[in-house]
Amino acid sequence: MVSFTSWRLGHATCLLFLAPDVVAGCTVRQHSSVTVLLAGLAAIVFGLGDILGGVAIQRANRLGAPIAIATIATFVGALILGGVVLVRPPETVRLEDVLWPIGAGTMAAITRPLLYLGMARGPVAVFAPGYGLTMIVVPAILGPFIGQGLQTVEVIGLLLAVPAVVFLSGEGKLPKFGEFVRSPVIGLALIVGTSLGMTGIFLTQAAPEAGDLPAFLVLATGAVILPLAACRQSSNLWPERLVRRYGLVLGCFTGTAFLLSTAAYLRGSAAVVTALVALCPGISVLVSWRFLGERLYPLQALGGFFGTIAVVCFSMAT
Repeated sequence: MVSFTSWRLGHATCLLFLAPDVVAGCTVRQHSSVTVLLAGLAAIVFGLGDILGGVAIQRANRLGAPIAIATIATFVGALILGGVVLVRPPETVRLEDVLWPIGAGTMAAITRPLLYLGMARGPVAVFAPGYGLTMIVVPAILGPFIGQGLQTVEVIGLLLAVPAVVFLSGEGKLPKFGEFVRSPVIGLALIVGTSLGMTGIFLTQAAPEAGDLPAFLVLATGAVILPLAACRQSSNLWPERLVRRYGLVLGCFTGTAFLLSTAAYLRGSAAVVTALVALCPGISVLVSWRFLGERLYPLQALGGFFGTIAVVCFSMAT
């Protein structure tokens, strides 16, 4: 059974890679306070949605619940974004604006079962920081080669985001180096983190003029692939009522978060946006501590402090 914390850390990072241009008249890629605001809001919505998903998994209490809920949420989110595209069609659409988002959606959808597998095998305190760190490092390394160089203040923010993500996702403890080296899931963590980092890079290749189309294509691709993974875990193709109900509500969170995050990706560098959205477990931890009675570990509070400073650094970039 995938735990509540596993869902919080895993589901959000699988969904971090989408959402279109929501500021009228912005047709050039830029990094600004708007990018930071969009990515920050996306992290908040992802974090709140993951709380809902975690509650649903606990109540469903079956092995295939995470994939089933994610599949329904993806379908609902795709329908919502499909309606948005019809109401607000893109200005222009290039072939790249279609192919790159489909590639991003394919990578994210294929990665999700691997992420859940790693969370289930554990330990989460090794797997979650492992893939979280990798997904931040990959776009940071590759960004300069595709014209996404970072300013000094952004590099500082990125360096602060690394311990923030590790502390927030480590479940109150830091894994020792030996645990990383000997852990059977570290290889899987590297694969998952690399895939998620590349997904963000793929999305930055679409143009802001494509509007909401990239986000819709990512979710639509997931809606095609995820049912295949769901069928491998459960022979029941029609999930129970509780899973359907929570999946429908979560789909609204998913669609909203996708719009915000892809809007950020279309404007800023993959490294900055990925680092910001990867802080979403902090929202889940805070809400769980305040309203659900879960324990707040000192390291998680320290991670939140580092994350706050990282956001300030990113917002100072021009």
